[in-house]
Amino acid sequence: MLLFGLSVYLLWRKRLTQALYRRLIPATPTIPRCTTPMLQTSQSSSYGSGDEKEEREYRGSVTVGSIWFPLGSIRPDLYQLPEELSEWALPDGSAVRLWFALRYQQEREQLVVSLLRATNLPVQCQGNVTLVKLQLLPSDDRRHRQAKARRKGCHPQFNDTFVFQVSNSCVDHCSLKMSMYTVDHQKKHHLVGQVMIPLRHSELKETAGKVQWRDLDNESDQPLSQNGDIQVTLNYNQSLHRLTVVVLRARGLQCCSVCAHVSLKIHTQVVRNKWTTVAKGNNPSFNERLTFRILPMQLDTACLTLQLQQPSTEEPVLLGIVVIGPFMYARGRELEHWNDMVSKPQELVRQWHPLGSADTVQELQ
Repeated sequence: MLLFGLSVYLLWRKRLTQALYRRLIPATPTIPRCTTPMLQTSQSSSYGSGDEKEEREYRGSVTVGSIWFPLGSIRPDLYQLPEELSEWALPDGSAVRLWFALRYQQEREQLVVSLLRATNLPVQCQGNVTLVKLQLLPSDDRRHRQAKARRKGCHPQFNDTFVFQVSNSCVDHCSLKMSMYTVDHQKKHHLVGQVMIPLRHSELKETAGKVQWRDLDNESDQPLSQNGDIQVTLNYNQSLHRLTVVVLRARGLQCCSVCAHVSLKIHTQVVRNKWTTVAKGNNPSFNERLTFRILPMQLDTACLTLQLQQPSTEEPVLLGIVVIGPFMYARGRELEHWNDMVSKPQELVRQWHPLGSADTVQELQ
């Protein structure tokens, strides 16, 4: 009798709860008063199609009985990109072209960069992975974004979107830098080219969301020197008293393995020596960052000496040397590189330098 009474009580509670839910939640959903219902049979497409089924593909909606309510619409024609390669304007000659779109959202203070694809890569890059590094300058060298191509070949596709936070007052003083690399089977990065795009409020409004293209600047077109060249990036942080030297790569060398020896000299005294790891090949890639401490008052009396050496069991063989510094030590491209480093503390100043012969060491000592 006790179990029977308990079962009857639970059944009564269940029916009472269901009846309560029916009163709280009506069977027919309520429609907000601000929404104007539109008859399904009287609405035609605003894009030139009167077919009701075709319109449903363009519009999102909710249907209540015989009445449907539109939730918004899209324009598929705004998102269509050329499918055939012939529809993308190919560059003349051996230039590499990069396709992208820029949009600046002023209310959010965000720069949206859509990286689409690249065309006309060199044939030797067909089997390599293609990367594009995006950087908003002036900024720290470590703050960059990277896109990887979805397929290999001479015309890789990216279809990636990146967001950079930049205030309205700083947009006109910034530039977008995009550098393209190919990665070989040894995981070495080889620079294909780069492009620098100055940002302007007026131009961003005119070209908002529109597909653009730029041809990359290929630094390898510069003539090689007799002893080879070395590519170096310099940056000086005055507040931290830190001089940063990034040894990127070298080219035109007549050796199998090489390392870079970087020394900081103040007046005639060498205060610090640093070495990179050994890289192989005639066009080795180092991509190593070396830092030195130097006071601002010492910039006019200091210089950097970079030597490329071939390791050996006894003494390393000197392959070439270059001195970068102020007017006291350097001229031409080396002097210009040093002055740009001092005058542009927020930028990474990169430059190719021709290597001098081993006889230059005797003149420097």
